[in-house]
Amino acid sequence: MKALEGKVALITGCSGGIGRETAIRFAEEGASLAICARTASKLEETAEICRQRGAQVIAVICDITDKAQLENLVYQTTDRFGRIDILINNAVNAKPGSPFLEQTEADLMTVFESGYLATWRLMRLCYPYLKESKGKIINFASPAGLTGAEGYAAYASIKEAIRGLTMIAAREWGKDGINVNCISPTAITPKMQTIIDSFPEGQRKPETLGFKVPALGRIGTAYEDLTPILVFLASEASNYITGQTLRADGGGTIF
Repeated sequence: MKALEGKVALITGCSGGIGRETAIRFAEEGASLAICARTASKLEETAEICRQRGAQVIAVICDITDKAQLENLVYQTTDRFGRIDILINNAVNAKPGSPFLEQTEADLMTVFESGYLATWRLMRLCYPYLKESKGKIINFASPAGLTGAEGYAAYASIKEAIRGLTMIAAREWGKDGINVNCISPTAITPKMQTIIDSFPEGQRKPETLGFKVPALGRIGTAYEDLTPILVFLASEASNYITGQTLRADGGGTIF
């Protein structure tokens, strides 16, 4: 039996990157999917790949900074599938790193609304369904927050706020049978690899984008290295794990 057979997963940010690769892996593991993003064409590409892997999929255009659109996303998910077993808060909108004094309040609010506030809202909106299904929530932290990475004041602080919310919800919702965990990943997505490949031949390496090469000596990839961990956290194999931050970074934040 596949690890997520019979489960319904709602995943944000599926037009590319980790969200797309997660949706594909979950489809292969038997989950039905509600996926969302702002770009219709890219979202539909993801949906079609997942359908080819055998999954039932609804693709919902959604700006996660808009509460009404999040409410519609949850409504469409439950209207189609009747339940939610897994919530993955992956999407966030953030600019590349820059010094703290050069970041504006607008930069902060962009990350706050798309990262923390969207996560906060979706957790609350999905709570009744996750309580019924004894479901799983997976939020996204970041090595930038864990290590205090220079240049990421807005992004890192919001990711740490999400990590704090994760621990609190794990304590409060444990009695309802809901597991709430974080993953803190480092991975090269197809989009990032395209950017790396655009540099001159001698500069085509992860360090180009500011990645710290971890203890394992390589930067992970989203599908091969991260999505199996997300499957684990979403499956019954992780039923006794909650309130934790799993640092899936190849040892980049050993401390």
